[in-house]
Amino acid sequence: MTEKRDYEIVVLSKGAFARTVRVFSPKKADRAILMHDGQNAFRDGDAAYGMSWRALDALKKNGIKNTAIIGIDSVPSTRYDDYLPFPVDSAFKASATPQTGGKAQVYVDYILSTVIPYLKKRFGYTKLGMVGSSAGALATLAVASERPSDICAYGMFSTPLFVCGDAYEKFFGGAKFDGDACYRVFCGGSEDIAEERGKTPQLFVDDAHTLINGLRRGGARDITYRFDNRAEHNEKAWREPFAELLKAFSAL
Repeated sequence: MTEKRDYEIVVLSKGAFARTVRVFSPKKADRAILMHDGQNAFRDGDAAYGMSWRALDALKKNGIKNTAIIGIDSVPSTRYDDYLPFPVDSAFKASATPQTGGKAQVYVDYILSTVIPYLKKRFGYTKLGMVGSSAGALATLAVASERPSDICAYGMFSTPLFVCGDAYEKFFGGAKFDGDACYRVFCGGSEDIAEERGKTPQLFVDDAHTLINGLRRGGARDITYRFDNRAEHNEKAWREPFAELLKAFSAL
């Protein structure tokens, strides 16, 4: 027996590029939050590591009825290529090779030219937001640097600029951001990742400050930063800042 789901699953394509998109849209929703790694958005059973954002719980707990959740699934074999605008630094000892990454523009164009027009045509949303964590935060940053008029709020949680450190130093030297949009940045003081065990907690904290400074240099004015010293690098840690973003976005 197929498990009943609260959201609809569609596949949207641009040429040969296609991704599964999970859509939860209440009848009164006039706005939507787009989430990268969409399989992690709703249910623990669907999530890559058995731990989801529990996005629907956040909506229900806070009484939010005007906001839809749109989860764009990632593909494990191409996730770094989709989310990173620059190749991974050779100094980063990830399972990915240094040649991985650097193709995010294809994914960004897919969102801006295919996903968002579909959502606006079908549901008529008047406001859009976007949130991502880890590499998904880098994808959110890449979209934000395009300054799309459709998106007015961005959430970037646990942003690992260090995987492409040299490239991001140059990136923030010229990147421009929408001064009318709002930006929410989060990181934890206990964040670690398997590939760099024991080395990354301070890197995540440093990168949060680098991100904030880069956003400001690029013209962003409304920036909220939240730090939790106990937070680890997982969806459980991102649930609370995500709920705070939802509340703020639903009130815009």
